[in-house]
Amino acid sequence: MVVGQQSKQNRAPSPQMAKRSYTYDALMRLNNIENCLIDMQRSRDDVISNIGQILEREKNKLVLQREKSSSLLHLSRYHTEIADQSKKLEEDRRHIASLRENIRSRRAALEEAKERYQTGNEYLEESQKILERDRKSLFLTTSKLCACQKELVADLLTIFPIEPTHTETFSFKILGVSLPNSVFTGCDDEQVATALGFASHLINMLAYYLGVPLRFPMIPMSSRSTIRDPITASLEDSRQFPLYAKGVDRYRFEYAVFLLNKNIEQLMNSQGINVIDLRHTLPNLKYLILSLVSGQSSLSHPRKFTPHSCTIPHSTNNAIASTSNHFSEEEEGNSHSFSKSSNTSNTLQKNNTLQKNTTTKRVTSKYFSKV
Repeated sequence: MVVGQQSKQNRAPSPQMAKRSYTYDALMRLNNIENCLIDMQRSRDDVISNIGQILEREKNKLVLQREKSSSLLHLSRYHTEIADQSKKLEEDRRHIASLRENIRSRRAALEEAKERYQTGNEYLEESQKILERDRKSLFLTTSKLCACQKELVADLLTIFPIEPTHTETFSFKILGVSLPNSVFTGCDDEQVATALGFASHLINMLAYYLGVPLRFPMIPMSSRSTIRDPITASLEDSRQFPLYAKGVDRYRFEYAVFLLNKNIEQLMNSQGINVIDLRHTLPNLKYLILSLVSGQSSLSHPRKFTPHSCTIPHSTNNAIASTSNHFSEEEEGNSHSFSKSSNTSNTLQKNNTLQKNTTTKRVTSKYFSKV
């Protein structure tokens, strides 16, 4: 304590006093501190040397520990990746299982389709055989029907003979009654009406045998025959037109003759025959019948005869049997008589086509102007 007090006194000298040097105790204390520092340095060096020796001695173990830590880290990553891949593998397995099930169902469907295909092929082969048999039967039936219809048409030509009058070109008569070609000026009305009645009856029978429904229905009643126009929308009065000129308006009679010629044109077109002049009533009928009988009606437009729903009367069959032998001679005579007319008609075909259209427009416009 005394030394401490003295040191305090020495530390705070008065300004008038001189500075004193270190004391013995201070020097000893410094010496002790220096020795302590030296000892601490030695201890530090020893510790450093020991640590270096330990590190040198434990170097391989530390390397292994670091490698172990790194391996553990990589192992944990691998475990995580294995878990993810296991999940994906399970999903892929489930997907493969669903695909296998789909393939199994599709294989079953293919097997079923294959059986149906084989059954269908067998049915198709049978159907083709039946079709071929039916085609042959149809061909035979059609051939017989065609021959029967030709005989019926030939009988019509025998019942209603159409012959040239030899008075002028394209002038014909039916059952001995002359019928002009749509120009009736100066003609006997009763004779014209009778010829038109025969023609309408012949056209009706031809349409019946050929199975062609006429656009303008007719009621054949000899010299009092009529024809109906159910098509023209502008007609306001009666649609029934007379095929006789006595006691009726002249324009109604002319329009009835025009409709009659249109029916002939329909029959000719149904057999693939072109109409040269619409006004030639009996020449067109003669040409149509000869074409049907000679088998030339389907040259430009092939057409098979179609059966009619009605049956042929027994009397008609007897007439066919009785007139089949007579027809061959009659056909030669008719063909010879009509050859001149047909040759002349071919030379005038181009000029008469325009004339036919003009006549159609003239008759139609004339009728509707009067109506």
